[in-house]
Amino acid sequence: MGGYMESILKVDNLNYAYKDRIIFENLSLNIKKSEWVCICGCNGCGKSTLIKILTGIIKTDENITVCNYNLKTNLYDVRRNIGVVFSDIDNMFLCETVRDDLIYVLENLGFTTNEIDRRIDEVSKYLGIGEFLDLPASFLSGGEKSLCALGIAIVGRPRILFLDEAFSMIDNSRKIEIFKYLKKLNKEGLTIVNVTHDLSEAYFCDRVIVISNKRVVLSGKPVTVFKKDKVLKSCGIGIPFEIELSSKLMLYGLIPNLEVDIRDLVEVIWK
Repeated sequence: MGGYMESILKVDNLNYAYKDRIIFENLSLNIKKSEWVCICGCNGCGKSTLIKILTGIIKTDENITVCNYNLKTNLYDVRRNIGVVFSDIDNMFLCETVRDDLIYVLENLGFTTNEIDRRIDEVSKYLGIGEFLDLPASFLSGGEKSLCALGIAIVGRPRILFLDEAFSMIDNSRKIEIFKYLKKLNKEGLTIVNVTHDLSEAYFCDRVIVISNKRVVLSGKPVTVFKKDKVLKSCGIGIPFEIELSSKLMLYGLIPNLEVDIRDLVEVIWK
């Protein structure tokens, strides 16, 4: 990846408390340009809070740099360079229809009418949301809203995409297709920060970061992190079935390597 070593998001020793509860203590992150990072943790570990801090919704006095801008002093510039899908997706719909929401984003970024139409067509095609464009969000199911919210987040081609449990209401087959599209955008330079409790979403990412006890406890390539099953369980993170099965088959010498994709695992077993 071009420019892979360049940091696009940096957090130095984040400390944050809400009322009397300490959420983060000396938490540090360094995410590179064009990297796809999956931040995992059990429910209640502060994942959604972290997204709100990184996007400036929750204000802190900490040193946080996003897209080479200081978050505290250049919030406007940060927000012009990021896209976000929040776990509470209803708050992402401001206009009468989904199309109006997409247009609103692009008009605020200064795109021409022709470019607006082109970008909406592309996002609609890849996410399969064409039939929802002229409907109010209130007419859509949870999964349909999630797809449209993702469209709103990426239609302006941000430099960083933040995802907060964005796929929890989307079925697995559709999720894989979305991940393939996001991988295409990632290869074109989009940095992705996917926050989730579902470790199976880490298949497509470059690095998994595990948060527990107020700080980062694991960071590494997916296959490396998956092998730390005892640490993951102690952090309250469920290990996907295929990972557990693959680990046990390896233990008994039935397969040579840890397989993280169920299709690859089936193929190895079938041989």
